Amino acid sequence: MKLLLLLVAVAFAQAQDPVKVHLYYEFLCPYSIGFIVDQLYPTWKEIGEIMEVEMFPFGNAHYSQDGSGWSFTCQHGDDECKGNMIHACSQDKFNDINLEMEFVNCMEGSNWPPNAGATCAAQVGADWAPIEDCINSVEGQNLLHDVAVKQEQLDPSLYFVPWIIVNDFWSEDQVGDCQTNLKRVVCEKYTGTLPAACNSYKQLEGLVGHTNA
Repeated sequence: MKLLLLLVAVAFAQAQDPVKVHLYYEFLCPYSIGFIVDQLYPTWKEIGEIMEVEMFPFGNAHYSQDGSGWSFTCQHGDDECKGNMIHACSQDKFNDINLEMEFVNCMEGSNWPPNAGATCAAQVGADWAPIEDCINSVEGQNLLHDVAVKQEQLDPSLYFVPWIIVNDFWSEDQVGDCQTNLKRVVCEKYTGTLPAACNSYKQLEGLVGHTNA
């Protein structure tokens, strides 16, 4: 009986809900890029089994109706709108957060992210053709508009990027903590049995602070 209770307790501990990390960002914002490349991706590689990540590429952009689709203006220009749409389309085509994380990290870590789509798709073993078709169609416009609508539902409303929400909670202090050491934040918020990588916190040098840049 004691053994059964122990097994149930272990199973319960291992079945705890993952820590939700929702990122709202802009494809060419240097602070967004820094967070993805220096914090989000490395943390995911180490402790992704206790994380539930969703990414929303829009930020300080605007949209307007354009025929049967939408047109967009982005803080860092048309190339950022293109990058945002590549991510929105890749999310839809991959439907796999592991593949999505690899792809977005590859793009954001490249010399010029908006032009890295085909190369990064090949690198992660994904088909670029459906994504390319998507970004050149009303389908891509609708997918990016869907991201914008989700962002509009934030409370409080987004006023800088990266806008990082953990377990449905947001604060400026928490955003700063995530930009400094996301691994620590996730490990401290997880209520189940911690993976070995959480036994010691590795201080990662990220881009601290936030801006409308």
